[in-house]
Amino acid sequence: MLSTENDDYEDCAGNVTRKCMIDVFSRILQNADQNFLTAFKRYQNCFEKEGEKCDAAIMKHFLAYIKADQKLFEEEGKGEFGKMLKRIPAPHVKL
Repeated sequence: MLSTENDDYEDCAGNVTRKCMIDVFSRILQNADQNFLTAFKRYQNCFEKEGEKCDAAIMKHFLAYIKADQKLFEEEGKGEFGKMLKRIPAPHVKL
């Protein structure tokens, strides 16, 4: 079982988290994604891409979690969760 409880904080992991959170919230503010699944996949892709630059244990744990989530969305026979998320509209924000 993966656990981050004993992992030290690493700046690169915080930088990845910050960059991807800013990206997803910016897209929400711009009403750029049509459904929650699209927004969540974009968030996951950001972590995978940016996470390659960070060799910290905590980032490796988080990337493993993301890969497990992707199986719930995409694998044959396990994609019901992804189908449900496609029906949920992405959050829309009015300023």
